[in-house]
Amino acid sequence: MKTPWSECDWNRVLVYGLGASGLAAARLLLSRRVAVVAVDRRNVDDIELGDLAGDPSLELMVGVEPQVLPGAFDGVVLSPGVPLDRPLVRDARRRQVPVISEIELGFAFLNGPAVGITGSNGKSTTTALAGAALRASGFSVEVCGNFGPPLTARIEGETGRIFVVEVSSFQLETVDTFRPRAAAFLNLTADHLDRHQDFETYRAAKARIFDRQDEDDIAVLNADDPLVAAIGARARRRFFSRLEPVADGCYLDGERVIEAAPGQSPAELFRVADLRLVGGHNLENAMAAALLARAMGAESEAIRAGLASFAGLPHRLERVATRGGVAWFDDSKGTNIDATLRSLESFPDRSVHLILGGRHKGGDPADLVEAVRAKARRVYLIGEAAELFERALSEAADCQHAGDLERAVAAAAEQARAGEVVLLSPATASFDQYDNFAARGRHFSALVVALGGADG
Repeated sequence: MKTPWSECDWNRVLVYGLGASGLAAARLLLSRRVAVVAVDRRNVDDIELGDLAGDPSLELMVGVEPQVLPGAFDGVVLSPGVPLDRPLVRDARRRQVPVISEIELGFAFLNGPAVGITGSNGKSTTTALAGAALRASGFSVEVCGNFGPPLTARIEGETGRIFVVEVSSFQLETVDTFRPRAAAFLNLTADHLDRHQDFETYRAAKARIFDRQDEDDIAVLNADDPLVAAIGARARRRFFSRLEPVADGCYLDGERVIEAAPGQSPAELFRVADLRLVGGHNLENAMAAALLARAMGAESEAIRAGLASFAGLPHRLERVATRGGVAWFDDSKGTNIDATLRSLESFPDRSVHLILGGRHKGGDPADLVEAVRAKARRVYLIGEAAELFERALSEAADCQHAGDLERAVAAAAEQARAGEVVLLSPATASFDQYDNFAARGRHFSALVVALGGADG
């Protein structure tokens, strides 16, 4: 579909938010001789403009948020952190000015096919796994989007690259033409309900990843998640399952993952032993990544090699150290309740010292009760949501108010014994005490390292 932005017919654009994606969108537009007005509530000293500083075609409106469009514009490009209920966004839509995401802008300029990944949990790991599998197959790959560099920062380059793009619900709210050749919806659980109107609005935003696909495309869906499995798509639907065989997709058979397709004999796609990642949730991520790679023409042998080469991402159930026989894991990216549930499932019963809490963003803490009762020896509560989680979990495990990571790590170091695990998997956002989940994870790792006495 031709658009004004793909035809470079825009002359003046407002970029709302100057985080990484907003800056990348501004650079792309400026390189196409489009004048940009950039809006950000932060002061200019808090924004890393880099090479954009002093560009005569870039006008900054920082330290304020206009309530209406500050002039005539051909379009508005939103950073993911800007919700649609901002007065300026409402004013733009009232005036029928196109409001699009940075992902939508970048897609118009791609010189190769896109692969899209969304879901409540596991997006980044699946995106990286799919990239590794495709690279092992000899493809030139760009891994980008919500994970890694923004899509608009990867436009320039050789023709024919495969763009493997993690896409969040925030980004999918304002796409129109985005059409991935293959797209995966990994799972769905209550998340970002502080941003979305309700759970159904959140689900509908995620499902938009399939909207522009047609019969020549592939939609990869989690057969074990009823809310995901029921999503319709014009594309060919392929499913992955840890629980039972599927007619089209892949499923777990003992220690083997089998691929099935209509009219073809089932064949081994990869083995569980090929993965270096722990946890059933990471097996699901690998299954989805393998189906995406298959959709783009990768062979199973190369997929196995790619999966085996991937050691994991920072702050996603990452082993930090083993100290006195106690393993310390950083799962700071576990920012919702379902993510923490999946991480807990990776460990033996009654072995986990769980560090939990931060800024709650939706979901019922009571959903953790059974897993905590089964897996946790002790829970250390931090951040704004400490009392909320204590009310829900006090009967399931011993809960200790630590307040912050320093005290939680110190307390866990005293209590944990050889053969047990200390797990930072907060089930919440980090913004009450940290800039982001990565900063929280880095602080945790530094505290663990400072304890000393690491084994081996």
